[in-house]
Amino acid sequence: MEVYERIKARRKELNLSADDVATALGVSRATIYRYESADIEKLPTQILIPLSSVLRCSPSWLMGWDDKVSFDISPVEKEIICKYRALSDDAKDMLLRSLGIERKKESEESCAG
Repeated sequence: MEVYERIKARRKELNLSADDVATALGVSRATIYRYESADIEKLPTQILIPLSSVLRCSPSWLMGWDDKVSFDISPVEKEIICKYRALSDDAKDMLLRSLGIERKKESEESCAG
């Protein structure tokens, strides 16, 4: 997957609009669309880290140097994830329905650490 494809896919995965990303970066919506359509072939280095932060991924994943989307999560986010993983399937379904999320098959990792 090319950089521009990763940018667009990740933005959509996070349910962010191009305007959301543009506002966070202090650029125009058109600039974001140009990043996503390969109109700008070389991503400016000064935008790489801020864009990675907005898209909650590592710069190395964004550039295609790493296959794993990894980003830091806060201690509160980790606690939420661990509590969710400890719920029964029925409780997970109820929580997700209340958030308007459809549950998909998932591989759940341990929350140790």
